[in-house]
Amino acid sequence: MAFAWTETSAQDAESIIGYHFSDPFLLEEAFQAAGSFLTLARRYPEGGKRLAVVGDAVLQLALAETWYECSETRGISLDSSLDRMNSAAQSLHTETERFNRTRQEVSSNQNLDIIGRHNGLDRLINLAGGARQPSAGTMAATVEAIIGAVYLDSSMTQVKSVMQTLGLVPTSDTPSTPFVDSMLH
Repeated sequence: MAFAWTETSAQDAESIIGYHFSDPFLLEEAFQAAGSFLTLARRYPEGGKRLAVVGDAVLQLALAETWYECSETRGISLDSSLDRMNSAAQSLHTETERFNRTRQEVSSNQNLDIIGRHNGLDRLINLAGGARQPSAGTMAATVEAIIGAVYLDSSMTQVKSVMQTLGLVPTSDTPSTPFVDSMLH
């Protein structure tokens, strides 16, 4: 349902994601569905889709950086024994496959839709026409747009913080699951 984006909307969104924007128009743009009727939407008729493209790429990079930083096979020296190097190569192959599955799960529209709704972001989206609830695709695109907006407004460090706040990147106190284990170990 279309509504006027207000300072309260911005404050609610910033509270949910745990980040305060320097450029509030990036945040406002992120919450615009394509075809929404807000004044801002006239400047951005595609809504937050451009930010979502940036956010999708940034999400992939943030997940890859997190995996790389946690990788068990980093730091194997060239003078290691052949057996250890072969074992490390096998481990890296398995670890890479596991990361790729995890990355696909985390960045899937289904997961982004669930994360967005779980965090209450759906109630802040300026929807097109008479829509009452965002579609799964719109919700997923909004989460990606938020990530893109945070990145353009700040840094990868802030993006990772927002991703953790939303539940997109597990922390050490997240209950153990294959996803969490693949990202943390």
